[in-house]
Amino acid sequence: MARDLRLFYLFRLLSTSYLFVPVRVAFATSRGLGIGEVMLLSSIFSLVVILCEVPTGALADRLGRRPAMMAGALAMIAACVTLSCADGFALFALGEALAALSMTLCSGADSAYLFDLLSDHGRQGEYAQREGTASAWHLGGNALAFAAGGLLGAVGLALPYLVNAGVAALAFCVALGMREDRPRAAPAPLSPREGLRHVRESFGIVARGGRLRWAIGYSALVFVLLTATVYIYQPYLDKAGFGIAQVGLIFAAAYLVAALVAHHADALRRRFAAPVLLWGLGALLVVTFLVLGEISGPWVLGVLVVQAAANGLYSPLVKPLLNHEIPDSTRRATVLSVESMVRRLAFGVFSPIVGAFMAARGPGAGLTLCGVVGLVGFGALALVSRRAAAPASAPLPAAIAAQEDPQNAA
Repeated sequence: MARDLRLFYLFRLLSTSYLFVPVRVAFATSRGLGIGEVMLLSSIFSLVVILCEVPTGALADRLGRRPAMMAGALAMIAACVTLSCADGFALFALGEALAALSMTLCSGADSAYLFDLLSDHGRQGEYAQREGTASAWHLGGNALAFAAGGLLGAVGLALPYLVNAGVAALAFCVALGMREDRPRAAPAPLSPREGLRHVRESFGIVARGGRLRWAIGYSALVFVLLTATVYIYQPYLDKAGFGIAQVGLIFAAAYLVAALVAHHADALRRRFAAPVLLWGLGALLVVTFLVLGEISGPWVLGVLVVQAAANGLYSPLVKPLLNHEIPDSTRRATVLSVESMVRRLAFGVFSPIVGAFMAARGPGAGLTLCGVVGLVGFGALALVSRRAAAPASAPLPAAIAAQEDPQNAA
């Protein structure tokens, strides 16, 4: 198992090391797109994710997680090549669609692969710790990629995309070397009726799980706020006078902090009750977004580091909550895909709104809007839960399960 874990961590590092993130806005605008069109591209990305997330999750459940991860790496190669050649909105949209397909093929499948790998060896209790380690590899890969992407972008804005295609090819080779992933479901060909039943039953798991629905709502809100920074930071830092290479290094430093937090997330989970971490993360995001919208100068970098710490805690905190509430492993990747679909839908709605704010009032206004949305969203989650504390063994407010899913709460 040790070998498969090492390969899994390496796949996480390579498959999500997006060198183009520090330059994506500058690259698109250099090819004639406006900031509104750039944010519209993010909505197209989210739309493709919404359409493909659950079918690709079902495919991973049926045919295996590893084949889905391999296909995701190949789709990223195609996305990067397309984007590097894009000179108009249509080609950018195609590249974003391919990148979204890549993400949906890997999303859910990778976490399900890790959970099942540990479960097969009777070590599923280690999932939270191993997910934290995998997130640290993922975020550490981001840090290296962003530093390299910024430096490459200073030479040529298309270079990060081309190099990223090579990184995705390495991810494919790593997945090829991982253990054979035998599907939990029957290996017979999946008929359309069986596929629809599989998806319907996965949605049913979500519908019946009060805690699961709460966790999905929480995940969606945090995801929207964190993902918005990917698009806002670059123009925000550009307005503050930072060049492309400097932006890449700032991104790298932020994600290095996130990787360190993710690596120690299990220790934080042991030290603090889950509700403290859940609500603390939300409060941290709201305050930092509101502050960033109002300040300038060197203080900005310190606040970005605090947000990076929140980013590092997000996945190791939320994914164990989600996996803990999924009772059927043959539906695990699909249910996780439902969660991903919901958060992408939320971001797809929010993205053009924040884009319009930025186009009219600048990137600082976009950050302030994120803070306001976070304040309202976490307030709504608190009202739904009806209390902000729960036993450490019940990571979500117990009132939800008691009201909506008595059997699960018991």
